[in-house]
Amino acid sequence: MRLLDSFREGLRSILVNKLRSSLTMLGVIIGVAAVIAMVALGNGASESVTRSIKALGSNLITVTPQLQTQDTLRGAGVTSQSLTLEDMRAIEQQLGADILAIEAEQQAGRWQLVAAATNWNSSVTGVTEDYQTVREWPLATGQFFDDSQVRSAALVAVIGSATADALFGENDPVGQRMQLRQATAQGRARILNFRIIGVLEAKGTTGFGLNRDDQVLVPVTTAQRVLTGRTDSVNAIVIKAASTEAMTFLTEDVTTVLLSRHKIEDPEDADFQVLNQNDALGALSSITATFTILLGSIGGISLLVGGIGIMNIMLVSVHERTREIGIRKAVGARRRDILSQFLIEAVTLTGSGGLLGIGLGWAITELVGRLSPDILVIITAPTVAVAVGVSVTIGIVFGLYPAMRAARLHPIEALRYE
Repeated sequence: MRLLDSFREGLRSILVNKLRSSLTMLGVIIGVAAVIAMVALGNGASESVTRSIKALGSNLITVTPQLQTQDTLRGAGVTSQSLTLEDMRAIEQQLGADILAIEAEQQAGRWQLVAAATNWNSSVTGVTEDYQTVREWPLATGQFFDDSQVRSAALVAVIGSATADALFGENDPVGQRMQLRQATAQGRARILNFRIIGVLEAKGTTGFGLNRDDQVLVPVTTAQRVLTGRTDSVNAIVIKAASTEAMTFLTEDVTTVLLSRHKIEDPEDADFQVLNQNDALGALSSITATFTILLGSIGGISLLVGGIGIMNIMLVSVHERTREIGIRKAVGARRRDILSQFLIEAVTLTGSGGLLGIGLGWAITELVGRLSPDILVIITAPTVAVAVGVSVTIGIVFGLYPAMRAARLHPIEALRYE
């Protein structure tokens, strides 16, 4: 019997038992759809994390204060306030050849913003003049503050696009005045007048739901002297390396410079920590890859259950068609003809189920994307190929035993079967 004839016979048998074949394929359809949808969610989570980190800038090295030791327990105390603007300038002077740009930041908390009789609440951060270069964040309009405004602690601000929309709507914020208000411990309100000199381009939300366009940037000295009173410290120093290759040894050099400045001999006692963006990205990518594999494995279990259903139905089919097998063998059908017929029938069931499962999986991801636009789902060609390949493999593996059992039937015994 030719392969094409075997395929036709297998397909005819499937069409004769439409309901049974449909229910058999259902397990494979659900399994393939589950694999595609879950892996798409995992891929989306991984891409979302990667985009969020890269959106902060590329080739970044971040220095932050370290938790202090308390009662011999490292990291149990309060956060150190050891980083200063002088640390930033020392790093820039000593390692300038490997540094493209460097900036320092100080968080000033959340403030009530008032402009044109509109109220809004937003976070305020003090930064230095190279913030734009380090963070790769251009302006939509206006200008960024310069070195003289940083040194003089000028009351000027650059705001995010979402903040601008909330306060001014369609009007141009540049040149406008806004008030920063915050209640004091005595119950009084601090009111400070700032002039808006620029608006950042929109970058959207991060993968963690944080809207980075809703913020106010002021000169770091303004945040220190006027907003927080913490005149001798910054919350972070962010360094943009000249190249990706320079990041590893630049991280070590930054650590060396700060250990010397802070008069610390043992690196284990450092009151700061240096984080390499590539290392953080690699660690998070590893976590999301594990998460994706876990989700795919859950879908794979559904495929396995579908494969067991295929074997069960094929065994029933062999049992029901025992006389048919005997007649075929009596008229000259060889063992391999019977084997290929039942094996092709099993592969056709799983292959058809796999194709339908692709459609169902795609529909699920589309539904998730429409109902939750913030959730990123990504279907890749390798995922689809693997899902279909696994479904066909399951058809071969779980259909092989029933096919071999049919092929081994003795023609006389099969003809005598009632």
